Amino acid sequence: MKTAPASRRRGFTLIELMIVVVVVGILAAIAIPSYTNYMIRSKRAAAKSVLLDVANALERNFTTNGCYNKTTVAACQSQGAGNDFVLPTLVAPAEGRASYLITVAFPTGQQYTLTATPCGAAGACPAGSDNFTDPECGALTLTQAGVRGISGSATVASCWQR
Repeated sequence: MKTAPASRRRGFTLIELMIVVVVVGILAAIAIPSYTNYMIRSKRAAAKSVLLDVANALERNFTTNGCYNKTTVAACQSQGAGNDFVLPTLVAPAEGRASYLITVAFPTGQQYTLTATPCGAAGACPAGSDNFTDPECGALTLTQAGVRGISGSATVASCWQR
C-alpha cells in the first residue's frame, strides 16, 4: 500500500491544536469576567430604575394626599390603620426573573426609605428568582430626600452612576 506524500497529508499537529487551546483560553479569561461585570451592572441598573419609579409613585401620593404612607387625605391626617400605600412593584426588574427585592420603610408619614436587596441575600424573593448577589454594592437605598446609599464596600457614586 502506498502512502501519500507529505504534502498531501491532512490534519493538525499537536502543536497547532495546543496553540488553538491557548488562544481560546486567553479569550475566555478576558470575556467571562467582562460578561459577568456587564450582567451585574445591568441588574443593578434595573434595580435603580425600579427604585426611581417607586419613588415617583410615592411623590405623586404625597402630592395628592399629604403623606407617603397612606392613600387618602383623611388617613394621612389621622395616621390611623388602613389605607396603607402599597408598592407598585416588589421586585426588580419588574419583568422577568427577579434579581432584587424592593421594600419600603416609613419612619414617619413624611419620610421613606426604599431598599433594593439582591435576591441572593434577601431570602424573601419569589420562587424562580435569580440567586443574585452584588459583591460590590450590595443593597441599594433611596430616601425621600433623594439620598442614595449602598450596603456594600464600593462607593455610592460608582454604584449609582453605572
